[in-house]
Amino acid sequence: MRRTGQMKGLTAGTGMTGKQVLMTELAVVGGLVLALLIREMPGLVREIRIWRMVGFGSGPRRRR
Repeated sequence: MRRTGQMKGLTAGTGMTGKQVLMTELAVVGGLVLALLIREMPGLVREIRIWRMVGFGSGPRRRR
């Protein structure tokens, strides 16, 4: 079978290897997760304060 020079697929014509594509996707997903975590940080802090007021401490301990 002869190759015609036409490449098919995601990396056709870009010169990127599969590993480079995966690393780029990982960087994009990681950035999105980090942005979401930073955006939700005030709400998480508020929830932790509420849990502490209710009686859920920072770790396992016996109740009196």
